[in-house]
Amino acid sequence: MTNGRDLRQEPSTGREVLKVLLVDDHAPVLRFLALAFKSNGCVVSTAASAEEAFDLLSLQPFDLVVSDIKMPGLSGLDVLRAVKGRQPGTPVVLITGMPSVDSAVFGLRNQAFDYLTKPFSVEDVHQLLQRVREERRSRAQAAPAAAPSADLRRRQSAVEGLSRLGDLALQGLDPVSFLDQALARALESLGGDAACLLLEDAPGAPPWSEKGDPTLAARVRTRAEGWLGELRPGTAAKSAAFSVADPVFVALASVVPGVRGPAGLLCIARREGGEFLPDEQDFLPGYARTIGLSLEKMILGESLEANLVDTISSFVIALESKDAYLKGHSARVALYAAEIARTMDLAEAEIAVVERAAMLHDLGKLVVGDAILRKPTRLSNEEMAMMREHPASAARILAPFRFLSREAEALLAHHERYDGKGYPSGLKGEEIPLAARIIAVADAFDAMTSSRPYRGALPFEVAIGEIRRHERAQFDPSVTEAFGRISSHRLVDISRLYDARADKLSEGGSASVPEALLGASFWRRQEGSARC
Repeated sequence: MTNGRDLRQEPSTGREVLKVLLVDDHAPVLRFLALAFKSNGCVVSTAASAEEAFDLLSLQPFDLVVSDIKMPGLSGLDVLRAVKGRQPGTPVVLITGMPSVDSAVFGLRNQAFDYLTKPFSVEDVHQLLQRVREERRSRAQAAPAAAPSADLRRRQSAVEGLSRLGDLALQGLDPVSFLDQALARALESLGGDAACLLLEDAPGAPPWSEKGDPTLAARVRTRAEGWLGELRPGTAAKSAAFSVADPVFVALASVVPGVRGPAGLLCIARREGGEFLPDEQDFLPGYARTIGLSLEKMILGESLEANLVDTISSFVIALESKDAYLKGHSARVALYAAEIARTMDLAEAEIAVVERAAMLHDLGKLVVGDAILRKPTRLSNEEMAMMREHPASAARILAPFRFLSREAEALLAHHERYDGKGYPSGLKGEEIPLAARIIAVADAFDAMTSSRPYRGALPFEVAIGEIRRHERAQFDPSVTEAFGRISSHRLVDISRLYDARADKLSEGGSASVPEALLGASFWRRQEGSARC
């Protein structure tokens, strides 16, 4: 990560001086970050938007980029992609407000170095910079190929462990079973001889859980409350290693946060000689946060599936918010698709699958460059090939979440054609999942009846005629027949509903709309913000 330059050092401390770019649309947060990084020996540049960051990135290289994920206009993921496109060796840290596994999966699967969870402290910034400096030194000193591959394997193992842990939380287990399996997975992914969890005031969950060597776990238990007292004040996102001399062992511990419910301490312990690597210390807080959030929602009886779908959907909405012509597209497609599914007399569970898949159908476009997505003229053959990757990209993004497996299949196939001439697999007829065949009609109808830079919106009767004209070629005739039975008044209502809502949200207001699409919790979160 040295980019071929010598490591610069502060004369007084010997610390490496890092050039850091900070990106956040909230001025108070940006000021705090600037002070925190400057106090740790960094040369700081700031940007209040992704667009501003792009200008700075075009002028000079940086040693580290730290960006908020959710911002008006382009998002932190756009900053991440821009940095990796221009300066592949530069680490990018994403700031997120949701302390859960999905933030880690989205960020790290897109090659983010790490993530900061709000609220964070100066100490969190200090520890982050320590990790960045240690990795830079190790890469500068190590053999060109060996060290990065070992580092990548460690990180990949930890990320995969987090993903499996989040998936475990979605299986409807009771708290006791969840904790038993969660500790086993943490022990497997991070390595150790015992994994232990101390909880305070967690109804339905045991105050102490352990996995591995029971003798070592008992030794950890005698120390756990003292370690929690040392770690808790202002350090919920930290981990620390504790060495014990009699008998000799070392434990890595991190606070398990509880916004409204359980809080405690997660420990991984090793016998004598089992020191912890920096990466293992870095990832333990992610395991602790995921266990805490998952357990809290189990105790409160909330739906983890709904929360996760809401979070993923926010990425789609953020993508559409960049383009006035696309605002509300996925929400309208979801409503059109649900109407078709109901007209076909599908079961409610099937309708829910269709609705979720339709809402997420453009998720894969997160990995397509903005220059292609927003190009007002015809795409070149190369650009079209890149665009056609978005169904497969969407399926890969959803792959860690098994409860969305049918939605992932629909996303992969929503550009297949009934006559077998679609992509990516050339499926034909009923080889194509029914949800994908429904989404194809809904997507085409909304595209035709919405304005685009290169043409105006088509009248409804013309768009309906085009869909009927292409049945048995592009569209499933049974789906087009069901679509034709939806009342024109309902189609008009849907077409207007989200246009009106988007306008009101952009003005900072709210709109009264049905909450059936993704659940009341999702729409309530959007009511007060135009940043989704």
